[in-house]
Amino acid sequence: MRQRDLKYVLLLTTLVTFLGAAGMYDFERSGLTSYWGALWWTAMIMTTIGSDYWPKTAEGRILAFLLAVYAFAVFGYITAALASLLVGKDKGSFSKDIEELRSEVQRLSSEINMLSEREKK
Repeated sequence: MRQRDLKYVLLLTTLVTFLGAAGMYDFERSGLTSYWGALWWTAMIMTTIGSDYWPKTAEGRILAFLLAVYAFAVFGYITAALASLLVGKDKGSFSKDIEELRSEVQRLSSEINMLSEREKK
């Protein structure tokens, strides 16, 4: 989790959700009658589930669009990070695997060269 900076993305997403809810509540007071209702609506947009309510004001529509774009962009990142956690592969293990393969190729190359020299004699 540390290598993928997932905690920062989750923290930023939480912050965007709470601030987005405050903005939606301010812009859409006629449709979203409480901050908690706006928070629920924003959370549904951020999880890409959606809601029955659609913003009526231009500001609300712009904010809803920006929240949806952010959620769409981050959703793929979070899904990939969680999937790699479940699979157990991360950046460190890939570089370790590559280094092991390099040393194995070098060892085999040396062995081939040694056998080739013997054959020449």
